[in-house]
Amino acid sequence: MSSAIGIERICMEFGEPGQGVRALDDVSLDIRANEFFTLLGPSGCGKTTLLRLIAGFEQPSAGTIRLYGEAMQDLPPFRRPVNTVFQSYALFPHMSVAQNIAFGLEMRGLPRAEIDATVQRMLALVKLPDVGRRRADQLSGGQQQRIALARALANQPKVLLLDESLSALDQKLRKDMQMELKRLQHETGITFIFVTHDQEEALTMSDRIAVMDKGRVLQVGTPSEIYESPVNRTVAAFIGETNFLAADAADAGLRLGDGQVLQAPTPLRGAVTLAIRPERVHLDPAGELEGVVEDVVYVGTDTVYHLNVAGQGGFRVRRQNHDGAVAAHAPGERLRLRVPTAAIRVLAE
Repeated sequence: MSSAIGIERICMEFGEPGQGVRALDDVSLDIRANEFFTLLGPSGCGKTTLLRLIAGFEQPSAGTIRLYGEAMQDLPPFRRPVNTVFQSYALFPHMSVAQNIAFGLEMRGLPRAEIDATVQRMLALVKLPDVGRRRADQLSGGQQQRIALARALANQPKVLLLDESLSALDQKLRKDMQMELKRLQHETGITFIFVTHDQEEALTMSDRIAVMDKGRVLQVGTPSEIYESPVNRTVAAFIGETNFLAADAADAGLRLGDGQVLQAPTPLRGAVTLAIRPERVHLDPAGELEGVVEDVVYVGTDTVYHLNVAGQGGFRVRRQNHDGAVAAHAPGERLRLRVPTAAIRVLAE
């Protein structure tokens, strides 16, 4: 698959050279054509800064950004084959929906007939064919989001940048729009680069994800690669729920602080951290681990047991409520836990 965006050793420093804040630190990425690529990380990790560099709103302190092989450093934003959808949508409230979508096309001086046809095509694409005459401020939040997308797609950009563009929506509408964005990306074939701090959103929508922290890219992979095989504790902690247990690896296996032993998935020696997803642990009287229930939390589809295991509190076991919501165990109980070897990810210290 061809490359849409090549990011080569980008650094971005705000303030005096050598004394300012380094927002991006030697970042390199290859984003493929026609993929839904997500920049994921906590606030302040540098993901929005990187998006602004791709758009041309900022210039990097060092490094190169190429769009379809062409270096972008000397091109202003309006000369780049890129459009951006912001969190605020940035629609013109005094204009009609059709006028909002047509605005960029009019600036390019396209014929009126072509503009009108494109507006209707974009309204159909976002499944709002009958709202063209309404003012933008008369639309719901979800409808405004769709119109912002329609306006951004009308100019047929090669790359669409989306900066936390679903964060203003309520949870149900946000989930609906996740599916709509994925549909639009597939139908248009445009490369989407999506910025979010919401891990579930990233896993749901993305072809690939770049997990960022403190201005660096920690891992790039498909959602399953990121979730199943995190490269370090930071990624494992940020993506989904994870239990961490300190252990000592030896021939006998993975020995916890109180002497309990788990089977190691690979031969290792020395101090390690075990990463175990809560949904992979099973309550089993014949299990190899023992823990004491600290709390029981009902979360609708699941019940989550919080246990103290090997002197380490907050170990979670997530159990689906197949047969109703009545918790089978209570705080203070001792439970045996079965942890399949395949569920253990060993992170070297």
